[in-house]
Amino acid sequence: MKFIKRHISLIFPLVAILLGLEFFIVFDRTTDSYEKSLSSNYSIMVVANDEMSIDDFKELDNHILGVKELPKPKALDIIYNTKNKNLDIAIPNFYEIKLDNLLGIKALAKVKDNLLESKSIKRIETFRSTYKSQYELFTFIKFSFGTFIFFMSVIGFFLIVKQMEVWNFMHAQRMKVMEIFGASLFLRSKVLISMAVVDAIISSILTSSMFVSLQNMWISDTQMEILKEHVSDVFLFSDFFILLFASIVVVLIAVFLVVINVKAE
Repeated sequence: MKFIKRHISLIFPLVAILLGLEFFIVFDRTTDSYEKSLSSNYSIMVVANDEMSIDDFKELDNHILGVKELPKPKALDIIYNTKNKNLDIAIPNFYEIKLDNLLGIKALAKVKDNLLESKSIKRIETFRSTYKSQYELFTFIKFSFGTFIFFMSVIGFFLIVKQMEVWNFMHAQRMKVMEIFGASLFLRSKVLISMAVVDAIISSILTSSMFVSLQNMWISDTQMEILKEHVSDVFLFSDFFILLFASIVVVLIAVFLVVINVKAE
């Protein structure tokens, strides 16, 4: 029972860190596709006095991905809500511009300024208010989620360090004897390292199992379309090795900090 309690004290905070890491990885995967969707659905309308090609637009700004010329009757419907064919000849050319990615507000304003440098372009409509609300909500969610995971990981790491201090205290006498006989720092810490690595492997397996269960059971029944569309991205086999590597690095750093601190004292 003592053995289980001793290891749970390390496994629990380590699993918390790995859960945060995997949630961040999954969130980044799903939001990346959502970000691409926002970018592909967004377009800028340009009114030009002269006919312009995609090369003309790309010379003005390198964020231009594609250009589509709008038929004049369609442009009239959009802007004037009319089908007056007498205006067909008089009005200028209308273009729908696609960008290469989801730009920030300042970057979008820079694109507009670059396009307006052309004497052929008469007017640009970026639909800034709608774009700004979507972009700021998207970035706020990403920032909030990342901040929460960061602080959760910091707290988990300090709990791991505290558990390492307990283990170090339990093996202090044995380590002191080994130091007297000239054992290296690695040999003196070998027991701590071995226990920590075993717990890191167990934590990685537990975290992976949770996400596999989440992927196969809960997400298949959820009504959240963004998750159902990317159910295969919730957990990849390569994620296990990422979690394993991260957990081993965390526990080794914790062991190193504890052992060095004890030696300094």
